[in-house]
Amino acid sequence: MTDSYMVNTSPVLTFAKLGMNGDTIRVNCSKIKKDNVEQYVFGSGLVVNDDYEALLSVSASGKDIDRLLSPDSRLMTVKGDAEITLSFAGSGVVQRVIRVARGVEATLVEVVKGSAPDAAINSTSYILEDNARLKLIRIQLLDKDTLYIDDLRAKLLADSYLEVVRLDLGSKMSYIASNVSLVGKNAEYIAHGDYLLNGSQRLDINMIADHIAPNTKSDMRCDGVLLDSASKIFRGVLDFKSGCKGAKGAENEEVILLSPDVDNQSVPIILCGEEDVEGNHGASVGKISDEIIYYLMTRGFDEDSAIRLIIKSKFRTLTDQLANKELCSVINKMVDGVLS
Repeated sequence: MTDSYMVNTSPVLTFAKLGMNGDTIRVNCSKIKKDNVEQYVFGSGLVVNDDYEALLSVSASGKDIDRLLSPDSRLMTVKGDAEITLSFAGSGVVQRVIRVARGVEATLVEVVKGSAPDAAINSTSYILEDNARLKLIRIQLLDKDTLYIDDLRAKLLADSYLEVVRLDLGSKMSYIASNVSLVGKNAEYIAHGDYLLNGSQRLDINMIADHIAPNTKSDMRCDGVLLDSASKIFRGVLDFKSGCKGAKGAENEEVILLSPDVDNQSVPIILCGEEDVEGNHGASVGKISDEIIYYLMTRGFDEDSAIRLIIKSKFRTLTDQLANKELCSVINKMVDGVLS
């Protein structure tokens, strides 16, 4: 049965005619099965427990998406560095609660690939205990017939640190949502997403940093490139709750537009219930600087080669962080394929 679901709903509504308050998707939930997803864990730093735990209640995807999820999820524990691959062989859903124990410092790489025409859903709750530090690298390489819903929820306890690095290259339509609750004093959250969209691809991003405790910090950034008739919307929300004295937050984006037919929308939001806080937002949208292109052309590049070099360099920052050279090669080939 195909039903309608609201996804990536904004916590604060704007003019409905702008179409920026959220999106409506139609999904046949009967085709979404857990058996359609294989999960492969590489490295001993991630332990799959026999226990189940409830997902965190906060969500940036919206209440409608919770209807597609089970109340309990498989519990996993981070003890060190690891890599996960989620491979979709049809419409499916993955649900996990991942705990990072007190004082643990680790890097977790997650790769999502495969095909899921109806929907590929990845819902994960991250719980960072006191003084835990997690660098989370998420790479989405789904084929371009797939509808993707990425629902990230996180709770950061005292003095914990979460860094999320994203790269979105695949899928037909992607709904990327994150809601990070900084509930412990001095907790820090950094997020940096990159994307490269061509054809009629659509990317819908909904990021919320919820400052609850004093002296918390957040820095959210999304950078990307739009070609052909691709479209993207970015909603970034800094929510300073009463009691988060001394909190600081920032949200920024840089979008390169390489076609007159692309559609780019940005909705920066700052909500403030506390006086002694600092919130900033900014955006840079447009073509690549003529001066930069001219500089490269004086070094022997033609204009097209110069543009390709500039765009490819944007993704080197991420691939340089990956130990898996085979994965780096896959990413580079996908980028080359889009730019060829």
